[in-house]
Amino acid sequence: MDWTNLIANVASLLGVLGGWEAIKYLINRKQNQRISEAKADSIEFSVLKETNEFLQNQLLEKEQRFAEQTDLVRKLNQENLDTQKEKNAEILKLTQEKGHLELELQMYRCVVKKCSTREPQNGY
Repeated sequence: MDWTNLIANVASLLGVLGGWEAIKYLINRKQNQRISEAKADSIEFSVLKETNEFLQNQLLEKEQRFAEQTDLVRKLNQENLDTQKEKNAEILKLTQEKGHLELELQMYRCVVKKCSTREPQNGY
């Protein structure tokens, strides 16, 4: 086989495969591969970006709900503390009144049973 025959065979093969397009494909196959990888990376990046934005929005909404619920809990706790302070003040006042009444009662109470001058009269 001589060179002219080989060149003719390669040329006819290239002609069958698309000629100039086949040559361009063979020359640019690495560039085409990089371009297709870049497109795939771009699509993947856009999907990741959309997912990230969605998750950021969800996080923001949950933080807002958490802040609202925290404010509500603090408000209810403050109301509870105020109510407890009022009850404690009332209890303290009643305890003091009871102490004064018991003190007054000790001044008038007769410790002798069935005493006619017993205050208060209770029949013992």
